[in-house]
Amino acid sequence: MDQKSILITGCSSGIGLCVAEGLRQRGYRVFATARKAADVDMLAGRGLESLQLDIADPESIRCAVDEVLRRTGGTLYALFNNGAYGQPGAVEDLEREVLREQFESNLFGTVELTNRVIPIMRAQGHGRIIMNSSVLGLVAL
Repeated sequence: MDQKSILITGCSSGIGLCVAEGLRQRGYRVFATARKAADVDMLAGRGLESLQLDIADPESIRCAVDEVLRRTGGTLYALFNNGAYGQPGAVEDLEREVLREQFESNLFGTVELTNRVIPIMRAQGHGRIIMNSSVLGLVAL
């Protein structure tokens, strides 16, 4: 059986890290990503194939996807969109630029990354895209 590859965003801690380690233990080839170089090093130290990926940066997205495809011979079984962050504070205290930065990551970057892998999955005839969200997507605080 060919090892199924999965690209996971936001693996520096929490759900992303847990999923990356769990899927690796189940036999998947995991590409665990994080924004910060120190986190990429930490992931590699845990035995994960790790790449730097800032989903707010189109060039970073392109480089990460290209590297995964280079390493896998052009295939990708799954994408797990997990990387995002919350913006705590009262709405009256959040400046427009701060909210724009959040949307660059949490919405536009995630959509751009997803759009980059869809043609790959279509060409190979299969694939999975998982969109992870916080409970804050259902419950407002």
